[in-house]
Amino acid sequence: MDESIKERVTKKSISSIVSDLESKDYPKGAVPVGTYARSIRLKRLGIIIDAFYGEEDLDGNKIIIYTVFLFPPYNRQPLSTSSQDEYYISNEYEYEIIAYLMMNPVDISKVSISYEQEEY
Repeated sequence: MDESIKERVTKKSISSIVSDLESKDYPKGAVPVGTYARSIRLKRLGIIIDAFYGEEDLDGNKIIIYTVFLFPPYNRQPLSTSSQDEYYISNEYEYEIIAYLMMNPVDISKVSISYEQEEY
């Protein structure tokens, strides 16, 4: 598969899971799509690709759940082929992430990722 086809397939795949930013369904008060975030539970860095309301907390407020596209761990060994060092998409409660608001959000439409592993 040549580079341009692979890039178009990847962008199409990512755009199919990213919410419509103009949608009424995107929670008010949620951080913008493309914001860098760290999953506390999984201890990995990623970017927010969607947000939606989940169940209510004890005070009756709706909890925001974020869909986070997580990057491989930074301490990955270059020759490692472990499947746990892959990109990962996870739903995280708003209190399970640390959002890095001091950095500009990533333009998700320009994200390009190769899903094929290189052989060594």
